Amino acid sequence: MVTTSADLRSLVKAVGAERVIVSSLVPPGERVENYQPRLQDVAILKGARAVVRAGSGIDPWFDKLLTRAAQKNGRTGIERGEGGHIDASIAIANDPRGVAAGFAQTRRASRGSPNLHYWLDPKTAEPITAEILKIFSALDPVNRQYYENNRRAFLERLNAKLAEWTSRLAPLRGEPIVAFWDDWDYFADRFGLNIVEFIVLRDRAHPKRWHMRDVTNLMKDKKIKLIISEAGQPERHVNRIAKQTGARVVELAGSVGMLPNTDDYISLFDANVHALVTAHEKK
Repeated sequence: MVTTSADLRSLVKAVGAERVIVSSLVPPGERVENYQPRLQDVAILKGARAVVRAGSGIDPWFDKLLTRAAQKNGRTGIERGEGGHIDASIAIANDPRGVAAGFAQTRRASRGSPNLHYWLDPKTAEPITAEILKIFSALDPVNRQYYENNRRAFLERLNAKLAEWTSRLAPLRGEPIVAFWDDWDYFADRFGLNIVEFIVLRDRAHPKRWHMRDVTNLMKDKKIKLIISEAGQPERHVNRIAKQTGARVVELAGSVGMLPNTDDYISLFDANVHALVTAHEKK
C-alpha cells in the first residue's frame, strides 16, 4: 500500500499493523503540498494494491505520478475513481457525523482555497480509518475482523488521548494567539484555541511588511503573548515579531516526523500539546 503522506501512512499502519506493508511517498516531516515526485516513485507504486492520498487539492502532483505509473506498469486499480484509490479529504467531507464542519468553514476556504492540514484535527482519523478498513476488508476479507479490532483499539486510544489533550489545553481556551499561517485552523477549532490573526495572508506567500506591522500592533494592543510557528518555516519573521512584542514562539509539528517525538499520529499531538502547554506556562 502507498500513501502520499507520513500522517496517512501512520493511520494505515494503525489499521493494518503487521499484515500491511505501506510506503509514504512524501518523507516524514516534509509538507505534502510542496513535494516534487522522484523517478523512483513510479517503482514504489508498482504492485501497490491501494493508495491513500491527502486530496487532489493538496497533492495534485499525485495524479501525474499515477498516470506515469499506469503507462509504465499498467493499470492496477489504484487510479482515481477505482476501488483501490482513497482520497482522505473526500472521506472527511462526506463524514455524516459532522467531523468535517470545519472543512467548509475555515478562513482559507472562505478565500476560495481548501485548508490543507485537516489531519491536525484528530477526529478526522475516524472517517479516514473507516475508508482504510473498507479497502482492507475488500482486499483481504479473511482478516476483516483483525482490521476492525485494530481500528477499534486505535480509536479507543485516540479518544482517550483526545480527552487528555482537551483537558491540558483548557487553560488556553479563548486566549488570543497569532499563528504563522492558517494550517492550524482545524487544530484550533478542535481544542477551542483562539487564533486571531496569521502572519502570512495566503499559502506559500511571503509575509508582507505592512501586514507584519499590523500584526505587531495588534499583539501589543491585545497583549498577545503566544505565536504558533511550524517546523520548517522561515524563523526570522516570527522571531522579529516576538522580539518586538515580548511574545513566546512555540514551534509545532504540522505532520508526522516533522519534529523529534512525532513518529506516529498520536505522538504528533502529544508533542504539540506539550509544546503549547509549556509555552503558555512560561509566557
